Amino acid sequence: MTIVQRIETLMRRRSAGWWPELCEVIPALDALADTPQPPEYHAEGDVAVHTRLAVATCPDHCDPDLLWVALLHDIGKPATTKQNADGRITAYGHARLGADMAAEILARLDMTEQRRSRIVWAIRHHMFHHSWQLQDPAKLTKRQRAHLVNPDFPLLLEFLRIDSAASQSCNDGLRAYRFYRQLWSDVAGARQQ
Repeated sequence: MTIVQRIETLMRRRSAGWWPELCEVIPALDALADTPQPPEYHAEGDVAVHTRLAVATCPDHCDPDLLWVALLHDIGKPATTKQNADGRITAYGHARLGADMAAEILARLDMTEQRRSRIVWAIRHHMFHHSWQLQDPAKLTKRQRAHLVNPDFPLLLEFLRIDSAASQSCNDGLRAYRFYRQLWSDVAGARQQ
């Protein structure tokens, strides 16, 4: 069994000691436990709690790449999280930094380039729905349409559902998931005709 397969087994089974064992293999995960999140969006707690919930929310027989996105999507938060003078907690740029960190981690674990690329793309774009702020499908830009037809968009879309379910105080993500799932279906369906 490769180290990648071993980690995937740990994430699927989540038996006693699974998280400390992952932290031994991927030391960057340790810092998640000391990284606060805004309670209005993450009542579940710090980044480590949220990450464990995201992994646990993945379906039993899901694509293994979804497990990796769940595990590493917020790996950039420890380095980017700031508490502003007004008390607000932000982590601007965590998706971009996290994608870079994930690429290094996955390369070190000797994951194939094809899988690394797919996982890193999803991590880099996992906040897309916040930046797009799209409410009217008629206002979809060419760039957004290109995202929707990207063959890896279904992984990103499924992760939006997982991430939203693991964010225990915010239902906006599930609404966004339903909206973008329908939009993706409409765009992908129109493209096939």
